[in-house]
Amino acid sequence: MTVTTLAHPIPAVETYHSADGVLVKVTGRIDVHSVADLRRRLHPIIDDTPGPLLLDLGDAVIADGTALGLLLECHRRGLRRGQEMRLVALDERGRRLLRRLALRRHTAAVW
Repeated sequence: MTVTTLAHPIPAVETYHSADGVLVKVTGRIDVHSVADLRRRLHPIIDDTPGPLLLDLGDAVIADGTALGLLLECHRRGLRRGQEMRLVALDERGRRLLRRLALRRHTAAVW
């Protein structure tokens, strides 16, 4: 489910707590138009999560460089708090982008 504003859908964010940490499922397109809204939703989750953050992007589309920048920003924000971020699902295009930019080593990716 996405909310539409000015013809740019905002990605949906759902959180699930488990023994392994907090699973955050993002659905929708992450791009220059949606990254600010997504940042406002993810930062409080990172700040309030004591354990690992498991980021599920299997139903999300990493559409441009701002999306990759947000992933790296969230990873670094968690590291400052002593928290690990793991990507637990990612579409094929997102995997290729992360491999190409060598960001995989920075995100403890699991896929």
